[in-house]
Amino acid sequence: MKYMKKLMALLAALTLALAMAVPAFAEAAATTYTITINNGTGTYAAYQIFKGDLHDNTLSNIQWGDNVTDAGKEALGKAADRAKELTNTEEAKAFAGAVAPYLGGTAGTVTVDSNGTGTITGLAAGYYLIKNTTVGTDEVYTDYILRVVENVTVQPKSGKPTLDKQIKHNDNGTWGVVGDNQIGDTVEFRTITTVPNVSGYSKYEYVIHDEMSAGLTSNVKTKDDVTIKVNDATDLDKKYYTVTVVGTNKFTVTIDVLQAIQDGEMSAGNELYTYYTGILNENAAVYDVGKQDNKAYLEYSNNPHDESSKTQTPEKVVYDWTFKMEVNKVDGESNAQLTDAKFVLSKKKKPDLGEIRDDGTPSNTKDLINLIDNGDGSYTVAPAGYTGTYVMTAGNITIKGLDDATDYYLYETKAPAGYNRLTDAVKFKITADYDGTGENCTSVTTKVNEDNPKASLSITVKNNKGASLPSTGGIGTTLFYVIGGGLMAVAAVLLVAKKRMNNK
Repeated sequence: MKYMKKLMALLAALTLALAMAVPAFAEAAATTYTITINNGTGTYAAYQIFKGDLHDNTLSNIQWGDNVTDAGKEALGKAADRAKELTNTEEAKAFAGAVAPYLGGTAGTVTVDSNGTGTITGLAAGYYLIKNTTVGTDEVYTDYILRVVENVTVQPKSGKPTLDKQIKHNDNGTWGVVGDNQIGDTVEFRTITTVPNVSGYSKYEYVIHDEMSAGLTSNVKTKDDVTIKVNDATDLDKKYYTVTVVGTNKFTVTIDVLQAIQDGEMSAGNELYTYYTGILNENAAVYDVGKQDNKAYLEYSNNPHDESSKTQTPEKVVYDWTFKMEVNKVDGESNAQLTDAKFVLSKKKKPDLGEIRDDGTPSNTKDLINLIDNGDGSYTVAPAGYTGTYVMTAGNITIKGLDDATDYYLYETKAPAGYNRLTDAVKFKITADYDGTGENCTSVTTKVNEDNPKASLSITVKNNKGASLPSTGGIGTTLFYVIGGGLMAVAAVLLVAKKRMNNK
């Protein structure tokens, strides 16, 4: 019994000791902490800026952290004094910029996963600067000063804007990566850019760069030629952006997103739709030689502590195509090539040509497509304002600068000598298909009149010879004599018959 009492007393003492040890173990386990990053991008590093004695979630006896260099300690002064300055967000931002050049080593790093999540573990109590270290062509500099006296979670707001580029397809009004047009058409373009989180910046660059290839003429000369819609709904006041023309076909749009956000005109996460136009001109590359392109990228600030530090989005490109049609003029029977026919081109089924003169020139050209004679058997659709010829000469010609999905009508105004002029128009329509990028035209077909479409960009126009007129002294004259003699005989019979009736 005596030993039993001693054993029970020992167990009670052990139990009490273990119970008292639990808080001590818990406190020991809590001496390192974890920072969890959600919705991040790239790689993040933690730098210990301040450290000290932790008691009741409060740091005292504050000293410079392990990741501030000796040069930083000397330049920045006493740690305790600098820590006292951090009483609000603006002061914390300013201090982050001041300490950033004096960081050495890290307390831990993490590259976030595909969900934008990662953790930095094993951190001692203190104040930490958390920095996105993957500043480059597609990342932004992001930093936070955190008090780490327990496990904490941060959720970076994206400071990385994006840009998309689109062209309007004139056939159906949809926006995408490819369009096609007739030379002289106005082509509509737009960019879609996102508004980033600009907290921490006192100045923020946000510049759209746009360039059209030689076959397009930019209509952008001033800011009045550009319209920006916030979320494709509300027009942004023009006081928030400027337009600068660079050369013939390049321009920039600089948007003061920082001021616009402060004024409540937009906010982080909004989309800016920037609209402008160009004209497909007579220098356009024609299928199957090439196509036109319009490319754009966004240049933006990426470091709140360095106003000169900028990067850009990947360049985006859209494409505009135009087509050609070969016209072969042949004999209707032998298919031999004919020359000296003349044609006009129209989008109208029955254009008013007025009087067609002996040389095949119509007196009325208002319904016709004007053409540039290239002097080599080819003709290019003329831009607005051109005052050249409306008439094409065939044999074997090529018309350049035509749209697809459009009914064109070819009218013969003068036939080759000895052939009948066509009384009906030759209707044709081009159909084109593209790959998903718009950079490649995968197929073209031509439908002539009501025939089945053919995989070519050519049409054959046939003329038939006129009817042969009889020559003098030939069978034709004899025929008139015979007919004339017959009529005289009939007349004589009728006269005799009439006299007999009168005698009776």
